[in-house]
Amino acid sequence: MRGFWILVHVLGFTLWLGGGIATMVAGVTAKGFAPADRLSAYKLIGAIQRILVGPGAMAVLLSGLVLAMPYMKQGVVPGWMGVMMIAGILGALGAVTISVPTAAKLARLEVDPRGGPPEAFQVLRNCASARSSRPPLPEGSASLRCSR
Repeated sequence: MRGFWILVHVLGFTLWLGGGIATMVAGVTAKGFAPADRLSAYKLIGAIQRILVGPGAMAVLLSGLVLAMPYMKQGVVPGWMGVMMIAGILGALGAVTISVPTAAKLARLEVDPRGGPPEAFQVLRNCASARSSRPPLPEGSASLRCSR
């Protein structure tokens, strides 16, 4: 059974990291596109996050906890494993609570009637910044509309 969980762990972090790299490449490439094409790229990024990154992060989290269970039951978790577990939990929570929902919201955006990027684009950018522990947004900014 341990072999199965190792396979799940390796496949999970392959999906997670591969999806993250694909997201970064698509996002950087899309910056030079026209608004309509950029939003098409964001739809692709939303699908990558939803199909690869989210499930990959959850698979790594679940399989990592299962694989570490014997060490935790014996109370002999090595220091490096404790650091790895804490970092993995924080990384998976960040991916699932910040990255995936923001990408899903970006994927639902439509081109502004004037042909430019939609107003909601800047709101989502500010929301992602606020959630990722950057300095708070200025008072009166769009941060109140992040929960949509």
